Amino acid sequence: MLKDIYILPENTKTKKANGVTSLLRSQGGYSLAEVLVVAIVMAVMIITIYIGIIYADRQITKNYRHRVATLILTGELEKQYTLFMKEKIFRPFTNKPVIIEQTDDVTVYGYITISVYNDIENYMSNTYNFTYLVGEISWLDPASNKKHYVRLREDFYN
Repeated sequence: MLKDIYILPENTKTKKANGVTSLLRSQGGYSLAEVLVVAIVMAVMIITIYIGIIYADRQITKNYRHRVATLILTGELEKQYTLFMKEKIFRPFTNKPVIIEQTDDVTVYGYITISVYNDIENYMSNTYNFTYLVGEISWLDPASNKKHYVRLREDFYN
């Protein structure tokens, strides 16, 4: 009876060790076809992500240049309005050079044109004379060699 009382419980550490070694000894694994499929899927995913990053970088650069061109052109139209308020005359011009972007790698030059037009608007049996300015800034994108432009119109009622 004393033997029954002193029976030691099974060692759980040896159970775990036996489980790990049996896993290592098993012959189950991945076939060459499965490995190739996973490698192809991973390659396609990596290439897709890379193309997306390149596209996003180009789009950011394009949007930046359009935003800068819009700000330059807006400033020029405001300058024309200020001159008109002081001197009562607009000063149109053609192909004034400006720098849209200047970095260590690239300098993008643009050209501004401001044109002045007069027109008449009829509204509720009243006639209104007004002058409007059309400003355009254009540049050649160095990466794609495509011409880009921004055109704005500002109306000034007498």
